[in-house]
Amino acid sequence: MKLIICGAGRITDELLKRSGANWEITLIEKDAAKLAPFSTRFPNVVRVIAEDASSPVVLEKAGLSTQDGILAMTNDDAVNMAIARFAGASDIKTVLAVVRDPEQLPAFQKLGVWTISMAADAARKAYQFVKDPRIRIIDLGEGEGKLLELAVGKQDLARLEDVAGAAEQNPQWRIAGIIRENKLIFPEQRKGLKLEDRLLILGKDDLYNAFSRRLAGTRLHFPRTYGQHMVLGLADGQSPDDTTELINEAFYLAQGTHIEKIAAICDDTAFDVQQALSRWSESLEIEIIENKAPVEKTAIRTAIRKDAGIVVLPGKKHSLIRTFFKGGISALAAKLPCPLLSAKMTDPYEHLMVPFNGSLACQRALEITMDLALQLDADVSVIIVTTPSYLQGKSSASDQWEQKMIQQVRELARVHDTKIQEIVRRGNPVKEIAAAAEVCQLLVLAGNDGHTGFFSIHTADMILNRVSCSVLLVS
Repeated sequence: MKLIICGAGRITDELLKRSGANWEITLIEKDAAKLAPFSTRFPNVVRVIAEDASSPVVLEKAGLSTQDGILAMTNDDAVNMAIARFAGASDIKTVLAVVRDPEQLPAFQKLGVWTISMAADAARKAYQFVKDPRIRIIDLGEGEGKLLELAVGKQDLARLEDVAGAAEQNPQWRIAGIIRENKLIFPEQRKGLKLEDRLLILGKDDLYNAFSRRLAGTRLHFPRTYGQHMVLGLADGQSPDDTTELINEAFYLAQGTHIEKIAAICDDTAFDVQQALSRWSESLEIEIIENKAPVEKTAIRTAIRKDAGIVVLPGKKHSLIRTFFKGGISALAAKLPCPLLSAKMTDPYEHLMVPFNGSLACQRALEITMDLALQLDADVSVIIVTTPSYLQGKSSASDQWEQKMIQQVRELARVHDTKIQEIVRRGNPVKEIAAAAEVCQLLVLAGNDGHTGFFSIHTADMILNRVSCSVLLVS
């Protein structure tokens, strides 16, 4: 293959590193000093010309009519334009031009030449990475088509199955394949998605934004990721005013997160619950469960039977004796198939806060918090509490852990496109978190596995007893 390359810069250098032995390169560069290394480093550079490549005379001297193609890759768009225009007039079929000024791109495209837009391509890739580092886009056919490559993570698996199915019916998209364990699987071989797959979708137009909208539209937001029901437990002996406020908070959350059904548990001596629920009955399907057993036990059974997305119980303090011997709120949350809201009537939730220590449970709690904030139009704060350096013995260890946590939070915030306020404290976690939570209406805590130990009080229980805001426990 015979090629003329105009411009002896870094792009040309990288290209020639990849060139084959059967290439015959004529290299044109006005600056003779730049040409010297190419002849010695690359045997397939058979000729160098130290002249202005924008001159038709120089191109004819280089034997343009006998070449298979020409690449205009100087650092001057005007020179590259002149090369492309003359090559087109000479009926050269393979012409490529590097374009540095994005505003010049339409003029090059009118000539019908292949283009590499330096600024636009770099900006597009940077934008896509910032929006979501899991997604990669490759332009095809001068922008007419695009190939999207998307990493399949744990949180995306179910919803990407839906999107993949929809893409097969969409006239703008096609499933091109799946990269699995470094092997390409074609659509007819596909048997569902797996974690760490990379889904390949071929499409038209602005595939990134179209796919993102589709992905967002099919995503099941919390608490529906767990189930469609809310289980609401009304406390025995609670005053009518307190019960009404509890119902209002539960329905505020249900309507904001598009819960469809509510199972309200109450004892048969409660005041007229039906009246309190009646004003919500047009927008939500409500079932009243009269119950003589303890509300918490019935809530567990109902949550399992109803495939609940969230359980709401009135917030209350648990004594130290109860926590020691029977377990506190975190032990109850660990028995549920979904998160538990300990409601203290602090709705609407304008400010959400979540403590973070890097554990998988905390990562899940933070993702749920960001999801809720998006649905409820709320602000999000993350609090990171480190042990004072004088207790650890080494200040560097505390500093390194703190920076690691901050980086994890920022990465999750970037992936979910959420603005987060970072709060860093040093001291007792319970005291610091409780103090910081004074400004929020909902605190989201990562729970435990229910194994608190005979004489241990789980941190979540201690925090819940200290704060005045509602608390969502995610086990």
